[in-house]
Amino acid sequence: MTNFELSLSVYTSNINSIVSIFNDSEQIRKQKTIEFEDRLKVKNWTQEEFEQYSHYKFHFDWLLMQSLFVSGFSYFESFMRSVADSIEKASNDRIKLKDIKGSGYLDTYRKYIYLIGEIESASSDRQEWKAIVGFKEIRNVLTHERGRVNRKINKVEEHDIYCGPSKALIRIKNIKFLEDFTEISTNYMKLIAIEIKKKNYSS
Repeated sequence: MTNFELSLSVYTSNINSIVSIFNDSEQIRKQKTIEFEDRLKVKNWTQEEFEQYSHYKFHFDWLLMQSLFVSGFSYFESFMRSVADSIEKASNDRIKLKDIKGSGYLDTYRKYIYLIGEIESASSDRQEWKAIVGFKEIRNVLTHERGRVNRKINKVEEHDIYCGPSKALIRIKNIKFLEDFTEISTNYMKLIAIEIKKKNYSS
C-alpha cells in the first residue's frame, strides 16, 4: 500500500466513523433518558436532574451530530489538502498551491488539483462537487454564524434541518444528513484517488 492509499484509507475510515459514533452514542442517550424517567416515578427531580434530563432528551442528538459533521468535513478538507500537496511535490509546474486563489481553502485545493494536477474529477461542474459545496455552506454557518441562516441553502431544505418555523436556525437532528455527507464525500475522494493513481502522483 502506498502512502497515498494509506492516507485515503485513514481519511475514509474517519469520515465513515461519524455515523457509527452517533449510533453508538444514541444508545447512551436513550438509556440515560430512561433512567431519569424511571427516577421520576419514585421521587421528584432536583433542578440538576431536570437539567441533565433536558440535555439528553432535547439537546444531545443535535449537539453530537453537528460536532461530528464539522469533524467529518475537516477530515475531507484535510484529504483534499493532502492531494494538492502530493501533486505539488510530484509535478515540476512553476505554479504552486500558494499561487492559486479559490473561494476559501477547500476550493483552492480543488482548483489546484484540477488545473495543475489535471484531475477531471475535481472539476467544479461535477454534481459531486456541487453537493460538497452545499455541505460546506452548512459547515460555515455552523462554525461562523452559530447556526443562524439568512438565505436559502438547498442541503438544509433537502434534509429539513431547520429549527422552528422561522427557518432562521440550523439544528442537525437527521441521521440521514450524516449518512448523505459520508457517502458523497468518500465517493468523491475515491474518484479523485483513481485519477491520482493513474497519473502516478501517489507515492
